[in-house]
Amino acid sequence: MSSPEASATMPKASRRPWRSDRSLIAANLVLVGLLVMHTLDHLLRQEAPVPSGTAIAGTAGLVVALLVLGLALAGHGLAPAATALVGLGTAAGFVALHVFPDWGVFSQPYADIEVDGLSWAAMIAPALAAAVVGAIGVRAARSQQFSAAS
Repeated sequence: MSSPEASATMPKASRRPWRSDRSLIAANLVLVGLLVMHTLDHLLRQEAPVPSGTAIAGTAGLVVALLVLGLALAGHGLAPAATALVGLGTAAGFVALHVFPDWGVFSQPYADIEVDGLSWAAMIAPALAAAVVGAIGVRAARSQQFSAAS
């Protein structure tokens, strides 16, 4: 059903204009890349041990980001909403884990450990990028919703 004739006969709700939205794929690729960079910074450059709760949260976040990248690559209908959720959730998670004062098992405030400017950059870059990725996902989800309604 990829021919123009088939596309013209498909109901509007079945058409998926976001499938060709490469911004979702690019945004998710950037997010995954920055998450890997942040993880490598923890593993290779920082001397402070990562609390187990923080390590579990970070690993789960990376796995979910990889799954959402897969959805985006497949052009799945859930990719826009999943991108929005993962992007905004990741941004909030970075702030909660690394910026807020110590609040529990999932916390590793950078102010409390010895990290250099590069480690701060490796934390701030994915946090900011995640917020942008979330906004891209929201835009794509709204576009998807608007196209399905028209």
